[in-house]
Amino acid sequence: MAQLVSRNGKRGRGSVAHVPSAPMRVAMVEFFVSLADLAGLPKSVGEIYGLLFFSEKPLAMDEIIAQLHLSKGSASQGLRFLRSSQAVRTVCQPGDRRDFYEPELALRRLAAGWLKEKIGPRLAEGERKLGQLEALIRKESPGLRRMHQHRIGRLRSWQKAGQRIIPFALGLLKG
Repeated sequence: MAQLVSRNGKRGRGSVAHVPSAPMRVAMVEFFVSLADLAGLPKSVGEIYGLLFFSEKPLAMDEIIAQLHLSKGSASQGLRFLRSSQAVRTVCQPGDRRDFYEPELALRRLAAGWLKEKIGPRLAEGERKLGQLEALIRKESPGLRRMHQHRIGRLRSWQKAGQRIIPFALGLLKG
């Protein structure tokens, strides 16, 4: 089975070399690496999902590591994120004790998982940070306090809009 390596023979930031026996697999992995980058996800998440998307059969973590030249930690972290966002699922293979992974192919489930795992926690973190800003405002001079309270009010309205959008978007995806 052909392996994915960078043009200089090492795993790194360079693009994946086109291995003659697997140009489609390489292109598929590169496609999902680009999508992962667009979504602000680690490159390894795109690589793993792309490899699983291309694969005819579910793959075990050691197979993913070998084919993509990932560290065990990077593969484990990427698979954990993909499982928690419902982008991959674990399946069993008769007679094998390892976990095998296959991709979720429904766009609705992928988008819903990404909203829950990536956007939801950021909104919660934003709420915490707004509380910290409001505490800092109390220590400012009256002039600055008024201006900053107005700006934080604007941020609060953005925060509330974001919190309303997620359930709405999830409802549309369940459709």
